Order: sequence, then structure tokens, then C-alpha cells
Amino acid sequence: MAKFEVGDKVKFLNQVGGGVVTKVTQDFVFVEDETGFDMPMVAAELIRMADMTGAGKMFNQKVAGEVPMPNKDNPAPAPKPVQTPEDEIKALKNQVANLKDQVAKLKKQLESLQRTNAKSIADNILIQHMVGNGEAEVDLHIDMLTPDSAKLQPHEAFELQMRYFRTCMNHAMANGVKKVTFIHGVGKGILKDELQKELKQYPGIYTLDAPMSKYGVGAIDVYFSNK
Repeated sequence: MAKFEVGDKVKFLNQVGGGVVTKVTQDFVFVEDETGFDMPMVAAELIRMADMTGAGKMFNQKVAGEVPMPNKDNPAPAPKPVQTPEDEIKALKNQVANLKDQVAKLKKQLESLQRTNAKSIADNILIQHMVGNGEAEVDLHIDMLTPDSAKLQPHEAFELQMRYFRTCMNHAMANGVKKVTFIHGVGKGILKDELQKELKQYPGIYTLDAPMSKYGVGAIDVYFSNK
């Protein structure tokens, strides 16, 4: 795999465009494109152009010293084409598409790490919530998750509920649970909406509204294929 450094000029392998490397981390190479936007890229998706050497490799800086006069061996640079609004729109669309790809890859990495972490924890948190053969019921009301619920700010309570939900989901997927009923309550519907949004990111599951006769409109059933 090519090793990139700040100042390298690169082209995108799987899409139109390129730019200059502005930052290199363990996971990503950040590339500034022609619009000045830093895009996080995976190194394997970049192609380095002709290497720059010496002071010219300093990012976005001019080389100190006298500027050579144009001649046949050193022709004057071609004028930079004027970017039209259509060009800017196309460039922004490319950036959005690339960012969506990066987000999708990061979500897959996060899901893999979450599953690995869940498997490594011997104490399956869903054991205390099991209500039948392969089925669990998790009440996400904040007073059911912590004895100090009265001390929490609304955003703190919401974050705790979401963390507990994710932990239960990961344990369910790692331990062959067939179904989990999450009781989210009614309220303003914020927790319900966020649960439904996150559940769309999990593969191999499907959801149904829990029976109204038992939960009203305050719960959702999550079924796992466990394939």
C-alpha cells in the first residue's frame, strides 16, 4: 500500500477528482480538493501523482527564491480554467457521494467492533431481561436503567437510553436471541424515532410494532435472523 505524506498530489481511484494531501492518520488520508474541502479517504482508494521534492513539497507554500522566467524549457503555466456554478455543483455532489461511502464503511467497521466486543463479554446483559425461549423484554424508561434518573439532564438520560439499547442489540446478535421487545414509552416520540432510525442500520433484522393490547403504542418488537 502506498505511503502518503502531506503535500502529495493524488487522484481518486474510484471517482473523478483529486487534490493535495493535508493530513495523514492511521485510518485516513485527508485530501483537499479544488473547492478547498478536506475529504477523508482510504489510502487504497488514492493514486499518487508525480512526486514533488524539495521545498516545493511544502503544502500550499511558494518556494523561496527567484521565480524563473518562462521559456521553451520552462513554459508559463496554463491559466487556471474558470470554475462555473455547474462545476461547483458537480464537485460538491462528488464530495457528498464520497462522504456517504466513507460513512457506510465506518458504520460497518463500528458494527464489527461492537459485535466483537459483545462476544468478548461473558456476562450477557440480556439474561436479566429474558421472558421466554430466546425472547427478551427491555424497558428503556430511564428510571428502569438507573436509580439516579432524577439527577440526569434530558440529554444525559437520552444518551444513557441509547447506549443501553445498542448494548442490548449487540448482545442479542452475538448470543442468538430471537426477539427483543424494546419499551420506549410515548412521551414526545424522540426516543422512538431515534430507535427506528438506528434499527435501519442493523442487518438481518425486521421490526414490528409491539401488541397494542399489552404495550399500547409504546414498544417495538425486533426480530433477529441470526444467520
